[in-house]
Amino acid sequence: MVHPFGLVTYRFGKDDGTLIAEWVNDDPASTNSEIGIGLAKSSNAKSDSYEGDYKVEYWLQGKVIKLDLTIVASGEIFKMSWMENGELTNTGYGFVSGDMLVAGFSR
Repeated sequence: MVHPFGLVTYRFGKDDGTLIAEWVNDDPASTNSEIGIGLAKSSNAKSDSYEGDYKVEYWLQGKVIKLDLTIVASGEIFKMSWMENGELTNTGYGFVSGDMLVAGFSR
């Protein structure tokens, strides 16, 4: 069964302002789920916070998906939005668990 949602985790990268992503989502165009990795880079994120504006590259089976990601903290909850070419593609919510930000998102 195909669902228009997914799960993503982000953890801090070696360089300030970078996040390493691992994600899974259902592809509404097929019966297969997609699993990929990615790298988010920010010029305004603090080194000890996930909050900020990021340029993200997600990799999947030889394809590169480039999106803009905004993460805003509201207490312990993080609101997230992804945009492609100025258009909103996904929204989600997450929280920090251990050493990573865990979030669910929908299309």
